[in-house]
Amino acid sequence: MSYEGTFDVVIEGLGSERGARVLAAQEGLYVNKQQIPYTTLLGVALRGSILLVMGTQVALALRGKHEDLASLAAELRGRADLEHLALSDREALEGERVVFATPVAMSGLVEMERFKGMALAVVTDSALHVFERGGRHFRISWDRINKVDMTQGKFGRLLRIGSGATQLEFLYLTDAQIQTIRGLATRHSSALLGVTSGAEEAPAPAGGGAGGGEGGGAAAAPQVATAPDLTRRFNIPEFEASLGAVGSGSDRPLGAAIDRLQMSSLLPVGFLEEHLRELRNIYDGVLLKAKRDAASATDVFTAAAALDGRRIWDGVLDSIATVTDATVRAFERQARRVAANRRIPWRKARKKFMPSQREISGLKQRLTRGVSGMEKRLTQLSKAAAALKPASEKGQAELKEAYATWQQGLAELDQAYATGWAGLSREVVGVWQDAFLPKLTRLGGERRRLLPRSIKVAFYFVLIVIAAGLAYLYFTGQLGQVIQFE
Repeated sequence: MSYEGTFDVVIEGLGSERGARVLAAQEGLYVNKQQIPYTTLLGVALRGSILLVMGTQVALALRGKHEDLASLAAELRGRADLEHLALSDREALEGERVVFATPVAMSGLVEMERFKGMALAVVTDSALHVFERGGRHFRISWDRINKVDMTQGKFGRLLRIGSGATQLEFLYLTDAQIQTIRGLATRHSSALLGVTSGAEEAPAPAGGGAGGGEGGGAAAAPQVATAPDLTRRFNIPEFEASLGAVGSGSDRPLGAAIDRLQMSSLLPVGFLEEHLRELRNIYDGVLLKAKRDAASATDVFTAAAALDGRRIWDGVLDSIATVTDATVRAFERQARRVAANRRIPWRKARKKFMPSQREISGLKQRLTRGVSGMEKRLTQLSKAAAALKPASEKGQAELKEAYATWQQGLAELDQAYATGWAGLSREVVGVWQDAFLPKLTRLGGERRRLLPRSIKVAFYFVLIVIAAGLAYLYFTGQLGQVIQFE
């Protein structure tokens, strides 16, 4: 089997080319006529419409359709066996446990020496390692880091890390990876001065030594350990199907349906896309936390417990309740805006157009149906996780088999979680189309008040004063005198 496609390609040090022919063949990866052996590849990262490929000989970025890039990424991972990095005792990593490894775009200073371009960022339980294509390697231990913050750059979210004379910016990290780095730096460093507000701490991984600051070494090609200790050297996937698009600006589900709804003059431009981003942050929070806890675990059994299927399913159900409340609040904001524009009292509009408790309960049930398909796979993941401990007591062969089953369960979790969001977002858009937008349309057609309430009150007050004055003059007999005087 092989994969062939056409992409726009940027090869670091060689330039860019539009419509380059890319072939993943049996013997290696071809970009036009240039061959890249699979044994030299260190990492692959899919970020929306961009695929980053990092190796010891070449670093390149490919742009194209997300589906085509996903197929190429799967082919490269299968042929290059990239997951072994987390399981091997690589000399340059000094026996540290790898939490994750990913290609990134990087710029900044390391001990006043400038770095810029693509690199492989390897996060371990003790330090951040960066491997460059030319062979340079440096290490920053977590206890030396004094600044970790995040900002929005031109091409996505930038993670900034500071450690004395070392100041670096990383692009193309996912939210899960950023949170993991924040947690590791926060828990290890006693001199952390700047952490972006709202950063969530990850539990500190025990057993990780504090390294000795920045150092150098050669980025040799990775070597697979012959018998890795799976209880300590385990791999947590990056969940690219479900979490990989977060923060990359490529997450736009149900685009055509959104465009149709957005044509209504009752909704502000970009409202539905922003609304769905808010809901996705809520939905993804469950898996983000589980992944962060698993990545910080010291053994595979603790990691499996953190990613327990039943625990994740219960968290998803809780998140659906939060998503329901957020959806109702979003409708209320739009209803208040329409009512104010039509000069309709909010008390009147709320009583007539806001959903009742029964309707909100039905909304929650409808949104829950959108994610119900993942429950079966999460149950299977729980069974695979529970089988790890008994298998380890029987022997390494049984543990290896149980570990492979668990890894397959995690891959299915990734797909199920992505499918769950597709179902949930489809139901959210359906709710706006079937219920909320018609309500806003009827509200917009309500008879508007001609004059503001304050002017009406003042007018009626003046009329009452005049009527009271005339009545007083009439009953005191002074009205005739006033008329005669006039």
